[in-house]
Amino acid sequence: MMLANAGIEQRLVEIRQRIKQAVERSKRDPSTIRLLAVSKTQPVSGIEAAYQAGQRAFAENRVQEWREKAPGLPKNCQWHLVGRLQTNKVKYLDQTIAMIHSLDRFSLLKTLNEQGERRGTIWTTLVQVNIARDPAKAGLMPEEVPDFLTSVGECPYVQVQGLMTIGAMGVSLKETQGFFRQLRGLRDTLQSRKWPGVDLRELSMGMSQDFELAIEEGATLVRVGRQIFGERG
Repeated sequence: MMLANAGIEQRLVEIRQRIKQAVERSKRDPSTIRLLAVSKTQPVSGIEAAYQAGQRAFAENRVQEWREKAPGLPKNCQWHLVGRLQTNKVKYLDQTIAMIHSLDRFSLLKTLNEQGERRGTIWTTLVQVNIARDPAKAGLMPEEVPDFLTSVGECPYVQVQGLMTIGAMGVSLKETQGFFRQLRGLRDTLQSRKWPGVDLRELSMGMSQDFELAIEEGATLVRVGRQIFGERG
């Protein structure tokens, strides 16, 4: 385990270098891109190794895993939820969740708003879009997003700061890049409109296998797990 954790620092150095190169290729401001270390199924020791290497933003898929891990880690870890969020798990969240990436349905919007009102918390979220129209993936269809954003205005305890997508399974990198480009195009189109509680500044897209393409297509948040931590436990 010590040997595996020692590798995390080197892998983080390599990932950051690849991010830097992608930023330079796309002539973007490096300060606009954040790396999320996806720590699902990884032991706390691995997260600690990434923290020691300077990583502060982590992402979990499941509320239960976040609840188990977060108390034993430094308080300045920034936690993101990137997996599908069940409405009955919202009650377990607190203000230490920096962002919920998977707001994908009206029932979840309503539940987040109710729980936010109950405890005086405003949730920062991203709307998940099934840009590839992949039946195996969650998310709103692109044409459903405008009406959904209109509903956000009726939910003052939810703020939407952008869009998220998960790449389709079994497609080429070129097709994946096209989907990233489509999401950015959707964001750019919607950004010209004004909705209460909505500011589409963020694009969460790209994972271990395609984060460089995502950066070149406008991602502001990239979610990398396996290439930092190694294979999942």
